[in-house]
Amino acid sequence: MSGRGPSAREWLARLDRGELSSRELVEDVLARLDAAQPLNAVVARDDEAALAAADAADASRAAGDRRPLLGLPLTIKDSIAVAGLATTSGSWARAGHVSDTDATVVARVRAAGAVVVAKTNVPEYTWSYETENALHGRTLNPHDHARTCGGSSGGEGALLGADASIAGIGTDGGGSIRVPSHYCGTVGLRPTAGLVPETGCWPPTRDTGMLDMSAVGPMARHVEDLSLLLPVLAGRDDVDPFVQGVGVGDAEAVDVAGLRVGFYVDDDVFPVSEGTRSAVRVAAAALAAAGCSVEEARPPDLSEATDLFFALMAADGGAQARTDTAPAGGRHVPQFARLLDDLRPLVLDAPGFFALTRRMFSFRAGVRAFVDGYDVVLCPVTAGPAPPHGCVPGAEGPLSSYLAFNHTHAFSLAGLPVAVVPVASERGLPLGVQVVAGAFRDHVALAAAAALERARDAQPA
Repeated sequence: MSGRGPSAREWLARLDRGELSSRELVEDVLARLDAAQPLNAVVARDDEAALAAADAADASRAAGDRRPLLGLPLTIKDSIAVAGLATTSGSWARAGHVSDTDATVVARVRAAGAVVVAKTNVPEYTWSYETENALHGRTLNPHDHARTCGGSSGGEGALLGADASIAGIGTDGGGSIRVPSHYCGTVGLRPTAGLVPETGCWPPTRDTGMLDMSAVGPMARHVEDLSLLLPVLAGRDDVDPFVQGVGVGDAEAVDVAGLRVGFYVDDDVFPVSEGTRSAVRVAAAALAAAGCSVEEARPPDLSEATDLFFALMAADGGAQARTDTAPAGGRHVPQFARLLDDLRPLVLDAPGFFALTRRMFSFRAGVRAFVDGYDVVLCPVTAGPAPPHGCVPGAEGPLSSYLAFNHTHAFSLAGLPVAVVPVASERGLPLGVQVVAGAFRDHVALAAAAALERARDAQPA
């Protein structure tokens, strides 16, 4: 139940040519969602509303409407509000909550003509790399049900990996788009901090120690669809205080052969698998073959990334998270319950928080200076492919540390755009790489990712 069907762009071209209707396309996706039920990735859907929206799109197209996403079915992460559908973020604290307004990004894709077909599962409060919660249960990896699909945008990754969704929207704080894309063999983009508003997400992060680190971004099966969705999602909404009025560049206008590329396989924090090392080198070789100037790079000291990320996330000792999820009455999976307690010692006073933010800005400056030495930087996503449920990637023992995700934490702190694209496999499981670019050069990361995708697709099956 995995594959890579036509891209969103291809489906839109077929709609424009009249080869099928939006209703037919939405009906097909709804049937694929039905077939993917064993993954437990969908938590809310309204088929009648989706089909009515498809009919409206067909009527608009017949009247000459050419909006960029007209009639395209999309799936949306459960933490992002969709009017008329539940937004629970996997918590009993939000059971029965139905949004009456769209999140900014949902309003934008709907205005561009898209049809929302489903909400997708997340870990409770989006606080895990394992998509499992006490309200909706566990989502499975489409390539091996005994393994995790990642988190927190795990439902999106699982459906895309199963070819049950064409494209969707996720969020990424510490790797929540990148890790599921890596584990499920799909593509995703964590945009530059300050490019896409998070307005309408729950839990919100802007008034917490996360500051601008959480990003809303596109997820898909084809890199070209990330480039299709990003300009629709981006731009200020005058609610999110961090989002600027910066435009999105054109990935197709990037001369890939002229790119300067750096790569590294280790951050000297957590050992990565041999397959992971090989995947990064395969990606580097592919870009060299495409004409890029490629060299092995030495990143700055990244050893504090994970500790710094969690210190910022829980600068209040997890107090807000405990308050927000208190109505759940203790109905949590063990991992989330432990995390709520484990974060208590991280509480800071105001001087301590100010010192922490200074450390974060210093770390950000150092990483950005490193990346600015190149057009793109390639590195691992995590320490290995998707591990068994409840385990750490790479070592695949019980999850007792988050250091295996240090590679994603580093670029969350840096606030840089990162595309993930699958380039290899290990033990039959997909392996992606992070493709990092400078701030507001998301289109450059996407151009390089598209080149890697072409190189992979050109390989014999």
